[in-house]
Amino acid sequence: MAEILSQKEIDALLSSVSDEDMGGDIDTDDDDDIAVEGRAANVYDFKHPNRVSKDQLRTLQTIHETFAKTFNAYLAVRLRTIVDINLISVDQLQYSEFILSISDPSCIYIFRVEELNGVAILELSPNLVLYIVDRLFGGKGSATDEARPITTIEQTIMKKIVEKAMENLSTAWQQVAPLTFILEGFESNPDVVQIAPPGETVITISLEIKIQDTSSLMNICFPYLILEDIISKLNVQHFISMSRKDVSDEQSQIIDERLKLSSLPIVAFLGRTEIAFKDLTNLKIGDVIRLKNKVDDLLEVTIGGNKKFLGRPGIKGKKKAIKIVRNVTDDDIEEHELI
Repeated sequence: MAEILSQKEIDALLSSVSDEDMGGDIDTDDDDDIAVEGRAANVYDFKHPNRVSKDQLRTLQTIHETFAKTFNAYLAVRLRTIVDINLISVDQLQYSEFILSISDPSCIYIFRVEELNGVAILELSPNLVLYIVDRLFGGKGSATDEARPITTIEQTIMKKIVEKAMENLSTAWQQVAPLTFILEGFESNPDVVQIAPPGETVITISLEIKIQDTSSLMNICFPYLILEDIISKLNVQHFISMSRKDVSDEQSQIIDERLKLSSLPIVAFLGRTEIAFKDLTNLKIGDVIRLKNKVDDLLEVTIGGNKKFLGRPGIKGKKKAIKIVRNVTDDDIEEHELI
């Protein structure tokens, strides 16, 4: 319960205010009672409060670290060189601040988030784009000091790279929400790109792309308005629960069908033996090598390099064949190791 001031204390306060209006100072002898001991003051902007919690920012960081790994692998294969992509930061700021941080000219790819009915931005530096284009055409990837707008042909070449980035980004987001990112347009002047009001909060993800001796930034910008519907899912508990989600019957069927189409090498070993290197070098046509196997021993059959079955050799039609007799057991493996 708040302490009630006495009439004497009220009069003293009114007197202090009157003295201040006349140029006097209020007595502040009790400053020690006002200050909180042992605590530093934190700056907080009440005009532009943070709309995304630290927990949600950490989830966004995890998502885009996954994206960085997958896109890193793809880019390294396409450019035939060592590529290193690292997440630098995940921040929330005003859209006007983000636009001011982009160089002019730049390479701004606008993409639509299909399920959320909104648009976002992927921004690359022109120097990085020109470097990638040079590598794709078989060049060494010469870096340019002066940035210039990229041509229509260069935009067409980069379109496949950016679309693959959209695909990898969509895959990384599947752990939180099934989002589809569709590339819609390109712009080099940041001032004409308006995906959100200037004062609106946006989430920016900055990644550093290192290719040989060059280093550039790639920025992704999501307006808060389009993420508002799924912002509640950006927490550690939901992220873990989605990661541990059970496989549905439909997914199991798809996996089963794909496994059936896979091919593995099957090898039947007629036998094994050991000979001296001197005898090996002196082998001639017609020489006989004695194996350790007996005539009635079952042959070892491996699938993909793993021992799976034992069988008997034979002929089916005009082709050599092997009849599977039984599965390999632990006793068979131990017996083989002893031999």
